[in-house]
This record gives sequence, structure tokens and C-alpha cells, in this order.
Amino acid sequence: MNLQNNFTRLDKNLKEVLEKWDKKILPFLPECLDGLARKTGAVQRKRGVCSASCLLKMLFLYACSNISFRILAAAAYALGISDISDTSWRKHFSKSSCFLYEILHFLLSSFLSKPDMSGFEKTKNVLLVDASVVRQNGKKQEQQRIHMCYSLNQDRMYEVKVTDKHTAESLTHFSLKKDDLVMADAGYGTAHNYIYAQEHQADVILRITPKNFCLHDMDGNKISLVQLLKEAEKRQEKMVDVFGFCKYRTKTAFGRIIAGKLPEGQAEKARKRKKRTAVRKQKQITDDTLFCAGWMVVITSLGAGYCGEEILHLYRSRWQVELLFKRFKQNFSVTSLKAGNKNYAETEVLLWLIIWAIPERQLFLAECSLAGKGETVNCSLYEKCKISFLKIKEILCLPWGQFINFTDKKYSRYLSRKKQYRKNQNNEFHTAILPGLLA
Repeated sequence: MNLQNNFTRLDKNLKEVLEKWDKKILPFLPECLDGLARKTGAVQRKRGVCSASCLLKMLFLYACSNISFRILAAAAYALGISDISDTSWRKHFSKSSCFLYEILHFLLSSFLSKPDMSGFEKTKNVLLVDASVVRQNGKKQEQQRIHMCYSLNQDRMYEVKVTDKHTAESLTHFSLKKDDLVMADAGYGTAHNYIYAQEHQADVILRITPKNFCLHDMDGNKISLVQLLKEAEKRQEKMVDVFGFCKYRTKTAFGRIIAGKLPEGQAEKARKRKKRTAVRKQKQITDDTLFCAGWMVVITSLGAGYCGEEILHLYRSRWQVELLFKRFKQNFSVTSLKAGNKNYAETEVLLWLIIWAIPERQLFLAECSLAGKGETVNCSLYEKCKISFLKIKEILCLPWGQFINFTDKKYSRYLSRKKQYRKNQNNEFHTAILPGLLA
């Protein structure tokens, strides 16, 4: 049976709650929600869930409220959305990932057009690429990896992909094109990723590990990057700039290696991090590894028209994507997920990314509005994002508890006691044990 939201019969307070969701959340979502839901198979039988917006109401409620599917089924009935069972909601949840991907891509592409920038950003679309892990609760401690591409020009998320822990960090997760300038850390600093970007006519600045990266000269001989850095150290040079070739299988690409010596304070911190990592992984650390930790080494496809100092200075802005992940995990407290299969975990991560994208866009539009008026507000971005998220979460949680009526026998379908391994001794305690204690 499908419960249609007939406002002539609904409680006035319930009507206000649902209308608030439609006014505050629905405008940020695609207009063709029902078409996307049918296309991706998220909503197939109207007898269960009448519309895509109703489905999203309950999915957001589940993600924000930390409730079980049994309680979710009772909440859906109390809100007049549906009276399907908890098992049906679990199936709806697991098969909604494609539908949520479409919504997330819409949110990422619906920001305002990029403003005019100077320097690199005037001709290049600077993209920062990184990945972060969200763990699942439970004994197995499974992981979901969020691969993100962040546009530095437009100051927004550009592309997102969710995979399991077995999928490594790679530029192949993203669609690169001409005039893109991709920056990523040492996890992406491989010949495979460099050549992949070159094949798509995109420029890159990738940090590399000198000990593990192979560079070749015109004759095909290997160039020892560690030896180059040691020679520069002896000459007391703070910058190394060398051209060469990198190879991956049968493919070869021309590249430029730029290395800059870190200040002594930063170099010492980098060495301490290397030592801690070696202790954690129970590995021996070599002198070459400690020496290279004092240098920032990148490979780039940018030619001699860009000076090395300018490229290294631009690479330091890659830290913005790290701050973006920090804002996502700390402000939204998204550090772990409920235990479940791959489809379940992917759906929950996508829900949080969509919830995250809504306040991010609100802040972006607010900043654009202030900039149009020539006004600026000097306040913390983290606090603004946190407040915006709390406002959105309050609407998404839907105060369904006040509409629960336990005299309605329908709720016994969702909240009936299931077979338990251990018997509930509450009745036995009150009938047999308690009278004896009070005698």
C-alpha cells in the first residue's frame, strides 16, 4: 500500500515539516528527480515509494539520524510516506548508489561559472587530486576510499568517485582534458599517471619519491635522482631542474624534474614523519630516504617557460584539498560508517557527500552575493560550514517522532519483536522474582 501525501488529511504540523523540506532542500536537487530515479532503477514500483523526493527524504533521514531500518520503516509510516517493511527499505538503500551518483554530479556541476583568475589560473583549470579513507565499524574494519578532484579556480568539488580499499589512488579515476593542470601528492607520482595525463593533453605537477622514480636520458640510460640531489647538496644549491624521459611499458613521455630544498625546520619534521612511518610498518629506513625527505621533488609537463620556483610555489596550494577533507570529516563527524556490504557502504558515503555539497554550495553562493555587493565577512570558514551543516541536518532529520502513535496497530509490523538468541526476562522478573523480593 502506498501512502500518498494528501495534505487535506495530513496533520497541520506534519504538513509544515514536509513543506519545509521541499522549500529548503528540494531547490538544490535536480528538477527531473523522478526521471533519474526510474532511469537508474532506484524507484520502480510506486506501490512501495511514490516518488524520488520521498525516497531521498528517508535516505537522508537514515544517514543523519543513526537509526536502524526497522525504525526507518516506522518513521516513513509516521510521516505518511510509505508503509513498506524494513527489508524493503534495506533493498532500496543498497540499489540507490547510481541514483545518488547522478545527484552528486548535478550538484558538482551546478556551481556558478568560474571567475577570471591571474597567472596560471587564467589559462589553466587547476585541479587538486587526492583520496581519503572512511572506515566501517565492525570486526572486519572494511574501508571505503573517496577519490576527489577539487577545482582551485572555482573553489569547489569538481569530480568524486567512491571505491573500496582495493582500488588504488590514480588519475585514471577522473576525466582529464586539454588546459587542465593536475596537482597531486606522491601517491600519484608514477610514470603511469604522468603518461595518462599526457595522453589526454593535460599538464601535471606530481610529487615523486626520488628513490623509486625512474628518469631516463636521451640514450635511454637511467638518471639517479638521489645522486643529483646529493651533488646539488655538495654545491650548496637549493634548486635542481633537469629534463628527461619517463617510461611505462611501451609508452614514453618527456618530463621535467624540479627539486627544491626544504628549510631546515620543515626538513626535520619530514624526517621525523618518515621515521614514525617506518616504525609503524616495522621497516628499516635508509639514509637515502632520510636525505630525500629534505627535498620537495616534483615531475611536471610544463616547459621551460615556467620557472622552477613558480611551479613549486603553485604545488604548495595542493594543501587546499587536504583542508577540504579535514572540513568534511571534522565538521560532519564522518569518520566511520556502519558495517555493511560494498553497495551499502558506497550508498552511505554518497549520501554524506551530497549532504556535504549542499552547505558547500550555500556558502559559495553567499560569498558570490557578498562579492557582488563589494562586501566581505572576515569569519572562519570552518565555523560557517559547521553552522550551515547543522541547519541542513536539522531539516533532513525530519521530527518524525512526534507523529508516532503506538495505539495504531500498524506499528506492530515494523516494531514487532523478532526471534532472539537470549530470552527477554522482563516479564519473568515482574511476575516471579520481584514479588518475592518485596515480600
